[in-house]
Amino acid sequence: MSQWGDQLAMAEVTLAAANVRIAWHDKAANLRRFLDLVDEAGAAGAGLLVLPEMGLQGYADFAFGIGDSGVAEQKQYYFREAEPIPGPATSVIAERAARYGMTVQLGLAESALDGNLIFNSTALISPDGAVGVYRKVHNQAESLFFGAGEQTPVFDTPVGRVASLICYDLAFPELMRVFALRGATVALMSTAWPMKGKDPDSDYYGASMDLCCRAAAFFNRMWLVAANHCEDGAYSAGLSYWGHSQIVDPHGTVVAAAAQEEGLVLHTADLAAEVLRARTESFFGVNLLADRRPQHYRPVADRVPYVREE
Repeated sequence: MSQWGDQLAMAEVTLAAANVRIAWHDKAANLRRFLDLVDEAGAAGAGLLVLPEMGLQGYADFAFGIGDSGVAEQKQYYFREAEPIPGPATSVIAERAARYGMTVQLGLAESALDGNLIFNSTALISPDGAVGVYRKVHNQAESLFFGAGEQTPVFDTPVGRVASLICYDLAFPELMRVFALRGATVALMSTAWPMKGKDPDSDYYGASMDLCCRAAAFFNRMWLVAANHCEDGAYSAGLSYWGHSQIVDPHGTVVAAAAQEEGLVLHTADLAAEVLRARTESFFGVNLLADRRPQHYRPVADRVPYVREE
């Protein structure tokens, strides 16, 4: 139970996810846009806003192949423009969020170890400043640019106990289950989820994100708030991003979603009440967390195939 547990009982909260066209490698422009979105979400009464993955600096451009000089150029960009947490951007957003009593999740390139290591991170920002950091755990495709996160924290906030995840993390159900077992009832996903092609009506990559969002919320009886890029071929790689920022309830139902247009996705609900109903009533009256049989799942955590013996 979070320290705000008493006031969460029967309290409605407005959740917001931002569908944003991120300006590639233009930190100042992205920060200005995010401040506008905080104002927009605040005017709508949002208590929590999720922004996309690497939204502050812009996501890495995978048009550059291994050995291409562009890899070094991008690394240099991130080393120049990455920020610590807390840092300048989190302070500016905290100041704006304080006007509305809002919690904001920001995706950014984080500078750590005195600037010697860069992470693909999210900062959880309250009106009092940065209160939590999550570093992307499943980042194998980004290892040219970013270090891998090794922690799976949860955070107590005024909207409940929340967990952060980033993009590819969604494809690993074990991670969301860990968050659920640590008491999180709301998952916040910042992503830069691309399309496979250019047709949203038949895009496999995009449909995969939607499927994973619903399944993750359903199996863990948690809320999931997902914020994505919605650029159309904006980077030199020519990728179009899926957009479709969405809010999924603990029953696995998408209760609010965008398409590829820019803007906010909003949903108001009694978050705790819906989690309780999902875990006691909606799916045959069973509780999927209580009915686990972990003694049979040992191979899930078997590290032998992944760790080199000394």
